[in-house]
Amino acid sequence: MELIWLEDFVELAAVRNFSVAAAARHVTQPAFSRRIRALENWVGTELIDRSSFPVKLTKAGETFFESGRDLMREIYRLRDDCRHDASTGAEVLTVSALHTIALSIFPELQADIEKKAGPFNTRMSATDFYDCIETLSLGRCEIALCYGHHLGPPILQAGRFESRKIGIDPFLLVSPVDANGRAIFSVLGGPSAEAVPLVSYTMDCFLGKVQSDLVREMRGKAPEMYTVFENSMSEMVKRVVMQGKGIGWLPESAVEREVQEGRLTVLESGLTDVELDILAFRRAGAGAAVMEKFWSHLPNLD
Repeated sequence: MELIWLEDFVELAAVRNFSVAAAARHVTQPAFSRRIRALENWVGTELIDRSSFPVKLTKAGETFFESGRDLMREIYRLRDDCRHDASTGAEVLTVSALHTIALSIFPELQADIEKKAGPFNTRMSATDFYDCIETLSLGRCEIALCYGHHLGPPILQAGRFESRKIGIDPFLLVSPVDANGRAIFSVLGGPSAEAVPLVSYTMDCFLGKVQSDLVREMRGKAPEMYTVFENSMSEMVKRVVMQGKGIGWLPESAVEREVQEGRLTVLESGLTDVELDILAFRRAGAGAAVMEKFWSHLPNLD
């Protein structure tokens, strides 16, 4: 048996819907269904009654759910104990974060917390949205730091995770500037104005999904936009925008210095201000001492 099968089953038992559970686990529904079936094959009996909607647990499923959930917690607790015993005495917090948060937000956040709680060591994994969530789901980190927005994909909505809104990061449409500090591009003038080059996020990343809805909302009100470069990392988008290639949406934390220094300028898009929630996630239940210390000193805007 693979541990992820057990985690999938616990998720399904919580929400009683295959598509919702698959979305929360960030896999396709067919892949999720195959993993549930693989677990049932391992157990040797059906755990899910698929004849009803929402789905129900079979009698065997109810028995397996109670013991399986406790077993999963014990496995992770055992792992944490082993890591603690193998450590050299230094407390290490394992964090997975989106690239922008890791580069532009976490260093200051850690410094602020250390002023209150004392120093601690951190093992940081800077990655994309789905890897960040999966890393926490699989127990490979203690804290996950992600963006959240209603235009983006849902994030860890089941009950075995705790979340906290720790900040807000405006999502700004910016343009490179000319020698006089004026914007090179504009999105004013309506749909008849000259088309504008867009330094774009790829559609498979979180910010790409938010950007796609913003572009769609501006259609018919602003000049057409055509993609000149694509990347999943905001740092790359920023660098290409600063080369004068086009406009781009960027979190304020990533461009604050460049805007203040006049190397980029924020464009008026005609849209309502877009704000990305900065979210911290952890597994429910007691964790390692360093994680509990970090969590207790996080800002809480909920």
